[in-house]
Amino acid sequence: MSASSRAPFRLAVLCVSSGALAVLGACSSSKAPEEPEFDHGLKKPIVRKLRAELKETPCDKAKAQEHAQLLLTTGDLKGVTKASDDFAAAGCGANVVLLQLSYTAHARLEQKEGALKAATALVEAQPTNASYRVWRGLSQEALGKTEDAAADYQKAFELQPDQRPILNALLKAYETLNRPCDALAAYQRYVQAKPTEANKSDVKEAMQVLASKTTCPVDLGGDAGTTEASPTP
Repeated sequence: MSASSRAPFRLAVLCVSSGALAVLGACSSSKAPEEPEFDHGLKKPIVRKLRAELKETPCDKAKAQEHAQLLLTTGDLKGVTKASDDFAAAGCGANVVLLQLSYTAHARLEQKEGALKAATALVEAQPTNASYRVWRGLSQEALGKTEDAAADYQKAFELQPDQRPILNALLKAYETLNRPCDALAAYQRYVQAKPTEANKSDVKEAMQVLASKTTCPVDLGGDAGTTEASPTP
């Protein structure tokens, strides 16, 4: 092999060595420029102070929460998610407040996977909290995981069957999944938990519409009594 033919090979070897990257930009691949530091404005000194203190005591729960909340008020959403991740990475255990802030930041950034991760951690920390089930359901629905979303909405509904917003989220998922019998059962459970809703026109009409599409038994509530739905033509 001639000296001239060996030259490209030698250049390639130099380019993959760590020291060669700084040589006059000779290699095509180089380290991406770092993202500029977020401008925290007038709150910059306290942000720096809290960060310095957290380096010394990374598992200080109160300081970690104060730091993340401060970042959220300045609009530093990426900083909020990093603060939560750093706390977890330090082996400090679950911090519900940090996870709430992380979920909020991920949702605002439209980072669906990140929001799902934070919501899942919240559910694992407090499995009987209906709100966290709804948050995870929303995250899963955003990712097209409607079956999983419905399961979380259903669990949230079982925990708080008198809450119309939870019912609405569950009904929407069941409509997408074409599960009218489950939707009808949810309405029945809702009016049992909140009898004052049974005779409301919108509730009765919605139940009657579902009943017309299914062969499921339906309790229409009020004076309607129990009836058997007609099969879909």
